[in-house]
Order: sequence, then C-alpha cells, then structure tokens
Amino acid sequence: MLLRRLTAHVRGENWFAVVLDLLVVVVGLFIGLQIDTWWESQKELRLESVYLMEIREDFEASRLSLEGEIREAEQTANDMTILYAQSLLPAPSLSFSELNAHFASMNNMMIFEVATRAYDNLTGSGELKLLRNRPLKNALAEYFAAAKVTAVVQATHEMELVHTFQPYIIERLDYAAVKRDLVNDFPLGEPSDEARILEELASQQFRNTVVQKWVITTDLLDQYRRMLDRTNELLAMLE
Repeated sequence: MLLRRLTAHVRGENWFAVVLDLLVVVVGLFIGLQIDTWWESQKELRLESVYLMEIREDFEASRLSLEGEIREAEQTANDMTILYAQSLLPAPSLSFSELNAHFASMNNMMIFEVATRAYDNLTGSGELKLLRNRPLKNALAEYFAAAKVTAVVQATHEMELVHTFQPYIIERLDYAAVKRDLVNDFPLGEPSDEARILEELASQQFRNTVVQKWVITTDLLDQYRRMLDRTNELLAMLE
C-alpha cells in the first residue's frame, strides 16, 4: 500500500508527499531495528543473569568442598605431628590403639574437585562474551587455571599414597589396625596385631614416612587455603 502511494505521489510530482512517505519508511525501519536490538540485548542480559547465578552456585559448592578438604588436611597434619612427637619419646605416652587411630590418617588422600559446570557451559557454547564484567572474566580464567595446578599437585601426591604409604603399611604394620573405616555395613573384624606399631614407632623409616605424609598434607593444605581465598574473592565479585 505504501509503495503504491509512493508511486502515485511520484507520478503526480507531489515531492513533499514523496519525502514524507520515505521519511515514514526510514523512521519505521529505524524503530524496528532499535526494537530488535533492544530485544536481543534483553535476551543477552537474561542469559548473562542465568549464567552468573549458575556460576555462583558452582563456587558455593566449591567453597563447601574446599572447607571439607581443609578440615581433613588439618586433621591429617595434626595426626602426623602427634605421631612424630610420639616417635621421639623414650616410650610413647599413647596406647597402641591411639597410635593406630592417628596413623589411620596416613590413608587420607584429600581431593578437591572444582565445580566447573556453568563455566564449561559458558566457554563451550562460545558465550563467554555475555559476561560484561571484564575483571570478573579475568578472575574466572585465573581461578580455573589455579584449580588445574591444584589438581596436578593432588595427582602427584596421590601417587605417593600408592607407591610409598600403602606399601609401608603392608610391609611393616597391621593394615587392619590402621585402615580407614569408610562404611559400617561390612565390618572387617578385629585386627590381628595392633601392637605392632610400637615396634616401628622409633624407627627412622617410620619417622621419615610420617614426615613425608606431613609434607604432602601441608602442601595440599596451603593449596586449598589459597583456593578458598580465591573462591571467596570471586563470590564477593558475584554479589
């Protein structure tokens, strides 16, 4: 209809009407483009809001996980400190059952797995550009790079559990007395030689093994505390 009217105005040489019709078309197109741009912008803002909420949920989960691993690492480091002090005494002040209970921490292997669901979805879909806060984007990239370093440290130390601590326990101690009780519905039964730890306590190999576990544990503890600081900083940025 507009095209017909425009053609008629041109034939009739009504140039004012021609200009007015063209102006209506241009203004209409401009308004249409602005509405499309606004709608797309609103859609991106809503999507960004969803991603930020999911990222925050992941970081809250990571914080809970880190706090749990830190508690376990602190307990393990404390157990190793007690065992080392006991090994230096002329005679231990703790009973063999207490010593075995502390030594059970030798089997602990702290593993922090960072929650990456939202960030993986964001980067995998190519929508990282939706995050308008550049400092936040940089902080996220640095955080997940640090998490990869922590994972490498964990994997390295886990090898020590397999190649150093467990072989020592199998060769020198009563494994049943120093095991970790992870479930209650399959009881193993009573240990056969709980007092054997008293024979090993003052040996250099025992002390070296305890010290090595202490070094590994405190190394992980330092990693976890730094990751927790980073996590709290990012959660503050996500407020």
